[in-house]
Amino acid sequence: MIIKIYNNYLRKYVLYIFIQIIIKFVIINNIFKKMKKIILTTISVFIISVSTVSLKAENYIYGGPKLFYYDVTQEDVDATAKELVTLGFASAKVEANTSGIGFDLGLGFPINDSWDVEGGFVYMGEFELKATMTGPAETLTATSSAWSIPVVGKYKIGDSDANLFIKAGGHYWKQNSDISTSLGKVSMWGSGVDPVIGVGGQLSNFLISYEHYSFSGVGAGAGIGDGGMSALSATWKKSF
Repeated sequence: MIIKIYNNYLRKYVLYIFIQIIIKFVIINNIFKKMKKIILTTISVFIISVSTVSLKAENYIYGGPKLFYYDVTQEDVDATAKELVTLGFASAKVEANTSGIGFDLGLGFPINDSWDVEGGFVYMGEFELKATMTGPAETLTATSSAWSIPVVGKYKIGDSDANLFIKAGGHYWKQNSDISTSLGKVSMWGSGVDPVIGVGGQLSNFLISYEHYSFSGVGAGAGIGDGGMSALSATWKKSF
């Protein structure tokens, strides 16, 4: 009985934190202007759900591998090359990989039969830049591994162990990397709070999903163009 009461308070507290984060996203980040209606609708449905339906008993842990696609355009890598030229090189050519392997691990808190709140940690794989410069001649490789902490609301259509779902929320992300050369270095770093959305399906304890993580103003620094990162995920979940 004590454990059940504690779990109810824990889910209410996590929901409260989730709502506060989403509200701050809307206020602080201009990019959320385009998604404002979606976010506010999500918040409203959560509030109605909590006020009209009792919280469920089973929380769950989830995790699994992710295949990331880094949406880096030629314009992104050309911008990095120009930064290298400003250091004093006669010319610079930059190449970047477009995919990587990562993973996620997190906790889920059911609100009712249709709504869950999820929060976790995502490792977004290793992004690699290769730069070739002339005048003086130099070749080097720099790597960067971004990570993210997403908090999302998930709406399920179907049964608890056989359903389709959509999810939306926000994620805090961070990455840091430098290209160090004989003439100096170009810093590639960033952090921020931006939207994340996803769709998928569940059968028993196995889930397949597609997520898109938006990033604001990073360029090629984290392997991220203006389009952000996309991921195809295979996830296992276990109730506790």
